[in-house]
Amino acid sequence: MLSLLLLLSAVSATLLDDHSYYDASNRVAGTDLYNKYNHFANQPYVANGYIGSRIPNLGQGFTYDQAANTSSALLDNGWPLFDKRYAGSFAAGFYDLQPNTTGTNFPELEKLGYESVISSIPEWTTLLLQLNYTDSDGAFHSATLDPQLTNTTKVGSISDYYQELSFNKGTVTTGFFWEKLVYVTITVFAHRFLPTLGVVNIALEFNNSTEVSNVTLSATDILDFSTSQRTWLEDIGSTEDGIYIVVNPLNIDYKSATVFSRLVYDDVANAFDVHNSSTSVSATAVFDVQLDSESFEQLNITKFAGVVSSDYLNDNSTDDPFTPFDKAQGIAYNSSEVGYDIIYSLHLEAWSDLWGDSRISVPSDATLTLAAEASIYHLLANTRSGASGVTSALAVSGLSSDSYGGMVFWDTDLWMLPALIPFSPEHAVAVSKFRHETHPQAIRNAESRGFDGAAYSWTSGRFGNCTSTGPCFDYEYHINVAVSLSVWKLFLAGAIDDDYLAEYGYPIIRDAADFFASYVEFNDTLGAYTTNNLTDPDEYANFKNNGAYTNAGISQVMKWASLIGEYLDTNDTNADWLDIEQNMYLPVSDYNVTLEYSGMNSSVEIKQADVVLITYPLDDNDHAFVQDLDYDKDRAVLDMTYYSEHQSSQGPAMTFPVFSAVAAKLNDFGCGSQTYLLKSIEPFLRLPFGQMSEQNNDDYYTNGGTHPAFPFLTGHGGVLQGFVFGLTGLSFGYRANGSDFERLLNFDPVALPLFPGGISIEGIQYNGQVLDVIIDDDEATLVHRAGKKSVSVYVDSRNPQGGVTYTLHPDANLTLPLFFPNENFAGSITECRASVVAVSASLDGDVPESLIDGDNSTTWQASLKNETAAVLLDLGSIYQVSSGIIVWGDRLAKSVSLSAVPETLARRYLQGSLAQNATAFEAKAEAREIVSELKIKPSYNATGIRDPYDVQVGTANFTLFDLEKPSHVRYVLFEVDGVYDESDDTTGAVIAEISLF
Repeated sequence: MLSLLLLLSAVSATLLDDHSYYDASNRVAGTDLYNKYNHFANQPYVANGYIGSRIPNLGQGFTYDQAANTSSALLDNGWPLFDKRYAGSFAAGFYDLQPNTTGTNFPELEKLGYESVISSIPEWTTLLLQLNYTDSDGAFHSATLDPQLTNTTKVGSISDYYQELSFNKGTVTTGFFWEKLVYVTITVFAHRFLPTLGVVNIALEFNNSTEVSNVTLSATDILDFSTSQRTWLEDIGSTEDGIYIVVNPLNIDYKSATVFSRLVYDDVANAFDVHNSSTSVSATAVFDVQLDSESFEQLNITKFAGVVSSDYLNDNSTDDPFTPFDKAQGIAYNSSEVGYDIIYSLHLEAWSDLWGDSRISVPSDATLTLAAEASIYHLLANTRSGASGVTSALAVSGLSSDSYGGMVFWDTDLWMLPALIPFSPEHAVAVSKFRHETHPQAIRNAESRGFDGAAYSWTSGRFGNCTSTGPCFDYEYHINVAVSLSVWKLFLAGAIDDDYLAEYGYPIIRDAADFFASYVEFNDTLGAYTTNNLTDPDEYANFKNNGAYTNAGISQVMKWASLIGEYLDTNDTNADWLDIEQNMYLPVSDYNVTLEYSGMNSSVEIKQADVVLITYPLDDNDHAFVQDLDYDKDRAVLDMTYYSEHQSSQGPAMTFPVFSAVAAKLNDFGCGSQTYLLKSIEPFLRLPFGQMSEQNNDDYYTNGGTHPAFPFLTGHGGVLQGFVFGLTGLSFGYRANGSDFERLLNFDPVALPLFPGGISIEGIQYNGQVLDVIIDDDEATLVHRAGKKSVSVYVDSRNPQGGVTYTLHPDANLTLPLFFPNENFAGSITECRASVVAVSASLDGDVPESLIDGDNSTTWQASLKNETAAVLLDLGSIYQVSSGIIVWGDRLAKSVSLSAVPETLARRYLQGSLAQNATAFEAKAEAREIVSELKIKPSYNATGIRDPYDVQVGTANFTLFDLEKPSHVRYVLFEVDGVYDESDDTTGAVIAEISLF
């Protein structure tokens, strides 16, 4: 096995940390670190939109997560199951029925209906190898490649290890030397073209130069009932073709899933044995191959696993006479007869077709490129075109985890589906089918409380009924906004035609409008429609009235229903819709900050993006919010600033992509949109395989007691939306006049100085056409890459060539100057120019670029107030620095020092070779102070008492300083000490900006 450095030199890979790398040209993420403890954040997975499996460190098999402390809460998954994390297998829509879950929202609703959470299926990747041999001293050795044993000595020695996830190929490949006798390469994939097929291929190469004897190896294909969760065992056994297991989801005996496995190997086996066993505790089916290594040097073993559920058959054919068992056996047998090479080739071809021309590149930042491309992959891998019924369900963590019970939330409709549209509109449409599947139940839900229309439950499994985890009422009504928005976005993007809109889309939006029309109440005093007893997206605030996002969303739903009804000439539009659209109440403070809900005070901590969702993704850029709700740009800017300051440091990963898109749209100063994108990615992206975690800190003991969902596809959807609809300024628009409806592509590109060289997004699918967006340091180019129709492109009026609708013809380009926001501090040599790295620890989720982005709504906070905190600024070249300004957040430091740092020391900081703690400052002896312990005098008391209902964007404290003697410097170490705060809060100073002149 090549060393990591040799491996990287052989390919175009970039080292991301000590062990993780990414080859952007081939879209391969990998690691050379063998961790004997299986842990969710270190594991890749395979999936094809129907089946999926999380792959442990040995490249196959089942295991629970492991740790030195076997009772650690770090081994647990989160709400509502709170079960142990495991590397298991899943089939889309294989939901159970159970009286309750460990966690709930409204436990009193348990009596109204059972829960339905995902049942995992028996692990199909298990192919255990056992190696026996006698060494030169006559000692007998035995080792077994079982991932459940990797924290023991029973696995044997593992060396020259690597594990790779190929986004291009949809494969996980694991390679290592085992006992220094056998080089093992394991490739696993869920077949992209044949969705009911999983494949495990093991290539073995023996090192015959080793002085050992009596070497035997066994390959054991196992289907074990105990590796499934929340299932009943229906049948298990073997045939002449292979082994099989049939399970039902818990309490649903009329649904089943069959896993049928057939093992194929090179014709060198001396013997084989097929058997199955069953006890009251467990049941396994086993195919065992005994091999004598002296008869060969290389060997290939392939496992073909057919996985078919009755849900899959029901959703794909109404009159198919074959059972899931028949289908599973057939796909396993036929694939094995065709052979691995052809089956693998079909798989690669299908992935190539699915990727098409899609590619996102950030030339200046390999990690951002990984995050973007990985996000496309994770959404594609967990969806498939043509899916319908319950198998079209897209859960928060897709097909490799039972986080959030594998249920469907608003995450699917608002975060994932819109992110899929530009890269695979067919997959996005298939995902929308789930809401059509549960629409009849949503109608029954509304009827149960005397409402019109349809009311979707907050969580949905097989049935979509109101449950204790998924209330329909007195909770997050905005899910009905999200479901409607997903249909509206599909329509605007041209992903669905008029027939689909009429049959599947419009009924959903119409029924949402009718439901909301029967829910809202007109308040004579306010002269507006109001809502009561709800929860907005911020789940820290429950049972509130007039959630701002919900109310704005209701206004939009009414508009969408009216527009589509008129366009389709349905003759069933409601006269009340227009009145409600134009007269929804949005609570607002005396300082023009939108209140998240009526009565909100200034002490709030917000869980996640809420009010800012009004600007993105809710706003259609059609001036409706200004006309209907008096919601203009000035108010939106205040909202962005205020709610950025009040976000919880432990909020989920989908928050700051919204701020990125909102900042790109609204900011006339600085480059905060790029900082917000960095805040969306860097704290949440887990290497080596580019998977988003729900939390910026995965440690239950230090993050406030949260078990993060993983992988968090909601975060991946947010990241993609931040790139495509944030930084590029693209959005789906329209012009409408009754049945006359025209699609527009809005384009509002901004300068991206924090990403030198810009970004490129290729292969965007819009209205049947394929487009590229290329943004460099000066211009943006929209390329009509493929398709035969022209595209109407409206360029925002703030662009030097904006306020105009252009026609982009096939094979043509539209090149525009970028919009360059003004400088927050004119003449600054740091604002949106300097590079910055944190030398000391920061608050969870913060990124140091907040200090130099010219956007006072972004801040960086030191972790501890009783320790010196520091960041290093790289000005890019040597400047004569004579003065500076510091803009503070709500926690001021007591003193500040600046030092000129020599390049050798600076590079050690920049490369992360100095520890992020106080010991790092021992190296400061090499630096030269240019500002020594500047005492900070607050210009106002940031922590002083004021009316808690004065919800306003506060006036910032700032500090101006002059150097006693101008200094020529490139690298500047900026240090802060202490905090003006005598409370028990241990966190450090909060800084919004550092500008040098």
